[in-house]
Amino acid sequence: MQQPLLCAIIGAGSIGGLIDSPQSPNIASHAHAITKHPLCKLVAICEPHHANQEEFIKRWGQVNVYESDEELLQKEKIDLLIIASPTPFHNATLQKALHVKKISYILCEKPLVATSDALKQIKPLLLQSKKKILINLIRTFDPSFQSLAKDIQDGIFGKALHFQGIFTKGLLHNGIHMLGILAHFFGKIESIESLHVKILQDDISGDFKLTCKDASGLLSCMENLPYSDFELTLWFENAKVEILEGGAKINLFAKKPSTLYEGYFNLEFEKTLPNTLQSYALNSLDFLLHSPQTEAKEILEKHIMIHETIFETLDKEKQR
Repeated sequence: MQQPLLCAIIGAGSIGGLIDSPQSPNIASHAHAITKHPLCKLVAICEPHHANQEEFIKRWGQVNVYESDEELLQKEKIDLLIIASPTPFHNATLQKALHVKKISYILCEKPLVATSDALKQIKPLLLQSKKKILINLIRTFDPSFQSLAKDIQDGIFGKALHFQGIFTKGLLHNGIHMLGILAHFFGKIESIESLHVKILQDDISGDFKLTCKDASGLLSCMENLPYSDFELTLWFENAKVEILEGGAKINLFAKKPSTLYEGYFNLEFEKTLPNTLQSYALNSLDFLLHSPQTEAKEILEKHIMIHETIFETLDKEKQR
């Protein structure tokens, strides 16, 4: 019987372990994913806040607790590391973890780093490493989104005509999920054009024109909403796809001849596609463990390029 992979989480707050519980129907936190995965065992966390430490252990059981990533990496013999701390700490933690020989897998929450300078520092180290490393743009690793991407690339819906997306929490912090989806569906992101934007403390909101290899469209980051929103509509020659509720619901509309006007066509609801996003944390973990090394490296490169494009846009607007 295979020995379990020893896992640690740096950052045991919301996404680390407090966004759900063992009884939750969704698998949203990294702690939940590790406890559900048959190959993994959670042995340690790094979390400086005592209230979070206590609540984490209450939900997920006893683990070794550290208040610094350096101490955890020195004392624990782990195979798999998940980085879910605040973004400004990612760069330093990654640089330390890349030097720990026993660690074979690293999953880092998005954004990868907080600034373009930090990205320039960490990029060559990540791409040269022999470890399997992924940035947790969750929909890239979700089977329902992978199936939809294949249908799009196989031309099932015809030529892509346009897309339009709405999200909150800034282009870097939440829009990066939208860009990850669109790059997955339509190829490399070639440009982001700022239309009407507002500089936030460490991010940017507003309206953007996005051009990918195989399609272009519009994105809007709405910072004045009193709730979170994440929706994306894709128009094709023969269909329309609506991605709703953050991706937890995907509706397909098909092109049909009009019953009223000869020679005209309408879009009619056809079906809601099967969806697996309710287990997104487990899907990401499973993909990290089972995807070929070459595929993981290609995805890492693509996701780093998305970060670069966002930072170029952000830095350009800050210099105006």
